[in-house]
Amino acid sequence: MFLRSWQKGKTNRQVRQVVLLTSSARDVKEILKGCGGELMDPRTTQLKFREVDGQEYKWIRGGIHIRRNDGRIAAILNNNRRYSTEDENVSDVEIEKYLEARDIWNSENSPDKWLESDFYIYVF
Repeated sequence: MFLRSWQKGKTNRQVRQVVLLTSSARDVKEILKGCGGELMDPRTTQLKFREVDGQEYKWIRGGIHIRRNDGRIAAILNNNRRYSTEDENVSDVEIEKYLEARDIWNSENSPDKWLESDFYIYVF
């Protein structure tokens, strides 16, 4: 609900970061259904953002990107991993998680679900 409202420009247009935690794991594909999300490879996609305190910059890698009606991008991640430097390597565990998620994301009729309970949203 929040993401669809954000895409239409109906929520706070100044928001830069949102953390959504659910009491139980939810199907990521079902949550983002109809949002036009694109799963990004953490090995090749990174975005730089300023921390909430405004003191330093960090990088996030990968995630699911959705676009708002004015062209802004929200990157949705399921972990709070932020990188201190642009050249910091993505861990093997993160790559493996991405590859598993990609298989589920791209499947039409798979019985497998991509279940998560934490959603970290960064707006660019």
